[in-house]
Amino acid sequence: MKSSDIRALLDEPACSHNHKEKSGCARPKPGATAGGCSFDGAQITLLPIADVAHIVHGPIGCAGSSWDNRGTRSSGVRLFRIGMTTDLSETDVVMGRGEKRLFHAIKQAIDSYSPAAVFVYNTCVPALIGDDVEAVCKATSERWGTPVVPVDAAGFYGTKNLGNRLAGEAMLKHVIGTREPEAAATRADGLPTYDVNLIGEYNIAG
Repeated sequence: MKSSDIRALLDEPACSHNHKEKSGCARPKPGATAGGCSFDGAQITLLPIADVAHIVHGPIGCAGSSWDNRGTRSSGVRLFRIGMTTDLSETDVVMGRGEKRLFHAIKQAIDSYSPAAVFVYNTCVPALIGDDVEAVCKATSERWGTPVVPVDAAGFYGTKNLGNRLAGEAMLKHVIGTREPEAAATRADGLPTYDVNLIGEYNIAG
């Protein structure tokens, strides 16, 4: 993600005199850091979507440290409980094999679990070496016909709060408005049927 894009997300233009010191997702000051990184915030936001495969693109420590941190009270599909990672090693970084490992990880997830979609979380290491996560996600989505959503939320972008926002941006860009829901069944009494989505501002399931 470009630094200009991150600055745009940090800007809260609610008033004309609002500058970075009044940012909605202000960067923490040295010595005062609390909470997780952007990746942590993005994953916490999206893990309640239980029927998709959540792949962490990065070293195994990113997946291991965040696994089961938060979840969802799903009474159905429990795919979110399976920790998936590309497990990048130093050799992968030196040899430039990050994108190849991601491609095969997405293929493995689709072949093994047939998920409704795949979410790919970008972390610090692939972001630093310049892996084109969005291009890999697009290629795999076109090849296997399963939506593959890139969530560009490398930890060094900022705080957990910024990660929450980056997750929302990914959903807005790649998910919302891409399909129409199936028509609701007609009620026996002839009255219209309405679906109601309850969207919480915070994941308290964990």
